Amino acid sequence: MEIKRLIPKDKMDIESVNKLKALDINLIKPIIPDLLEWTADANWPTSKEIGKLLLPLGRELIPHLRKILASDDDCWKYSILVKLVINLPKTVLSEMEADLKRLAFNPTEREKQELVDEEAADILSLLYQI
Repeated sequence: MEIKRLIPKDKMDIESVNKLKALDINLIKPIIPDLLEWTADANWPTSKEIGKLLLPLGRELIPHLRKILASDDDCWKYSILVKLVINLPKTVLSEMEADLKRLAFNPTEREKQELVDEEAADILSLLYQI
């Protein structure tokens, strides 16, 4: 099966996401950027499910997440924080600490409007919990 055929066609395409869930996670790696596009809005049904699907990739997601967090799409930043980043293991979060600190302590005005700073601060507080 051509893995690219299972990239969701629209924000409601949970059927494709469910098919991806049945596959070996390693087969999904080549389409990580395509899948992350469907997490751009926290209200999309695909957003939550793709977050769950990608979570086991952990550390391998970091470069992709950093691209989103460095982008100008503040809605996507918020969505990725609440649907995926917050659920990553502390070992992975610790590698993203500098990214999270920048968002929490030096946000842009638009990041503040989208509550990106608050979500990043919440994630940092989880990281520091013993």
